[in-house]
Amino acid sequence: MSDLRTSFSIIEDVSTQAGVPLHKAIEGDAAAGKNAHPALVAKDAAGNLIYLRTSLGGALLTTNEGSVICKKAKGELAAGSATLALVTGASIPLTISKTYQSVAFVVSSRRDSLFQIVQVDDATETILAEIVVGSGAYTESNTLHCLSFTAGATGTQALKIVAKNFEALSSLRASVTCEEVV
Repeated sequence: MSDLRTSFSIIEDVSTQAGVPLHKAIEGDAAAGKNAHPALVAKDAAGNLIYLRTSLGGALLTTNEGSVICKKAKGELAAGSATLALVTGASIPLTISKTYQSVAFVVSSRRDSLFQIVQVDDATETILAEIVVGSGAYTESNTLHCLSFTAGATGTQALKIVAKNFEALSSLRASVTCEEVV
């Protein structure tokens, strides 16, 4: 039988004021009954220890929703359009039954124009936002932080920008991004 090394008491039990050693704890261990050294860990809903997660940019995630994949598209309808038309290239194919959030856009035209951000769920199109640009405000950009939606379960799934000029035709440019929750 080998001799075990003595544990050194390095923390104090507040109820007894007796010294106690730190316990080894790894991700997935139950938190109950552990005198674990402070580390970047948290407790999940089942009471087990988990490491805190960060986004790809290093920000601490404060939700257990999962990480995200950024999807983006940029396009231009060079000739402009008098009727709502897809801004060529400004369409993102979506993954069936996945959740999407943080839709962001940049749209511009040198003439008064209407842009729509549209979710395509097979044959159904839902307008998520409308943006109007014109004199003095040729470009608009924003992120729809509180918007989230789930792609349909069958058929073609996409997020696209359509646009039209109100009067005189002018190029329509648009970029769209969204986060796919994985």
